[in-house]
Amino acid sequence: MTSVSVHDVVAFLLAQARGHLSTSAIHRMTYYAQGWHLASAGTPLFAEEIRIRKTGPVAHALFPLQKDGCTEDSWPAGNAHAITGHSAEIVSYVFNSYGHMSGISMGELAGREAPCILAMARKTAEDPEPVLDLADMKAFFKALDDAPDDQTAYANRFMARYTDEALRVWP
Repeated sequence: MTSVSVHDVVAFLLAQARGHLSTSAIHRMTYYAQGWHLASAGTPLFAEEIRIRKTGPVAHALFPLQKDGCTEDSWPAGNAHAITGHSAEIVSYVFNSYGHMSGISMGELAGREAPCILAMARKTAEDPEPVLDLADMKAFFKALDDAPDDQTAYANRFMARYTDEALRVWP
């Protein structure tokens, strides 16, 4: 199991942001950090659960330490220096890729992604904020990493993979 906590990830993200992120952006970026780490390293970045709400993914472990305001400037419960090597590269990638977005926008984006959709499908009255499945996250982010850059590249990949088979079964 990992020795990094979600709190360390938050401290790292705040260091990248030079100490100013909305709480909603923090929650969404922990989702993206976990997903990209699963896809790239094959293992979870941190052990804490990520759950889905109507507004997007959240890490419940962060709630008791959040300030009353809408932004955070530091996260004393975490150690930014605990994120090293490839994990640091991944979390930096997440910050550089998503850090320009608002937490609301990231929540809307994540809500359209398969891991969140699948988790929401498991929502019940007893479990209104289901846990995101790590296997779903890993599969989704691996597929996203493998996705072509544009529609032409997608069509070319499709043709390369399926044309020969399609021609064999064509009447």
